[in-house]
Amino acid sequence: MHFFDFQKRMSYYPVFTSNEARNVFFDERNILVQIAFWTKKGYIKKIKKGLYVLTGAEKEINPLALSAKIYEPSYLSLEFALNYYGVIPDIPGTYTSVTSRKTMAYTNQFGNFSYQKVKRNLFFGYLSFSEKNLSFNLATPEKALMDYLYLNKNKLIAGDDFWREMRIDENFKFSRKKIELYKKLFQDEKVNQLVDSILSYQKNAR
Repeated sequence: MHFFDFQKRMSYYPVFTSNEARNVFFDERNILVQIAFWTKKGYIKKIKKGLYVLTGAEKEINPLALSAKIYEPSYLSLEFALNYYGVIPDIPGTYTSVTSRKTMAYTNQFGNFSYQKVKRNLFFGYLSFSEKNLSFNLATPEKALMDYLYLNKNKLIAGDDFWREMRIDENFKFSRKKIELYKKLFQDEKVNQLVDSILSYQKNAR
């Protein structure tokens, strides 16, 4: 097979896995051998084991979608999502996600990607998006906040001064209905204290 033929048929998959290539070229027994050869030639770039991108297609790839492809299942949350929604002003240098698998981190040409583990029963509260045959999940603002508090509760202090130092947006409107639901599902007293403290800070902040 010529690389041009491979490139043309894989144009619908800006990022692809070994299994996806097998599915597209099911009649090519040596497709993985050819992918390894083209990777050495520089026609294909390897993101991690079993995950590739066509050289020259990097600009077409949304890192948000890539984050889901690198480590599944996962959804963007924590500092990245809080900044995305404008809850905190500081732009994180990492695409932070939550996963039900073990905690992992990856660095590649697209950036830094981290995945923090939560219990399976806490893997919820996200919205799904699709872009160019790639899908990704993004936590709701309320879930991003709860995830952040839950995974950092031993380092956080419930108090106006602390939230002011974190520069929590005083005017951001969280859904109290969702917060109360999530509190019941998390069943964590320290997290409840922290989120109640933030909501109180926003209400009283001037």
